[in-house]
Amino acid sequence: MIIRLIAKVIAVMNSNTKTFQIGAAVAFGLLLALLPPANLLFAAAVLLLFLVRVHLGIAIITALAFSLVVPAFDPLLNRLGAWILSLPSLEPVLTTLYETPIVPWTRFYNTLVAGSLVAGLVLWLPVAFASAGLVVFYRKHVHARIVNSKLVKAIMKTPLAQRLSGAVRSVRSVWPQVG
Repeated sequence: MIIRLIAKVIAVMNSNTKTFQIGAAVAFGLLLALLPPANLLFAAAVLLLFLVRVHLGIAIITALAFSLVVPAFDPLLNRLGAWILSLPSLEPVLTTLYETPIVPWTRFYNTLVAGSLVAGLVLWLPVAFASAGLVVFYRKHVHARIVNSKLVKAIMKTPLAQRLSGAVRSVRSVWPQVG
């Protein structure tokens, strides 16, 4: 199972998937990891993820990976949310939102939710562009060096690597590489 997951990530990095689709998937993964899952904002982000053209597998993998480190930033996100919710200029808007029938289900009035949402939205574009740039850099400079290295050639002769290679080939039959 883990070998197949690694194979899928390798296949996506080398596939004909557009780099910004991968970058946007990483950004969505970060947003999903930041948002607490038990509210309407998380559900809306998941729905949006399915409506836009991004790589779902990468989004899920990065959401799981980021969710391991996001709790370390909860105090910072909580302070950011408290600062945002206490801004006098936002008080009329927040009061109106709170009195709207469905919007309170987003729990935007919670300091952690507010801070997480703002951090996720502010970081979305930089993370998407940085991730897309890293994919381009990997495809242009790193991939060929890794494949042609003596270490990889030696590793590819092991049984585990043969299984991983077979898994990558089976994934590529689903996502054919243009080239």
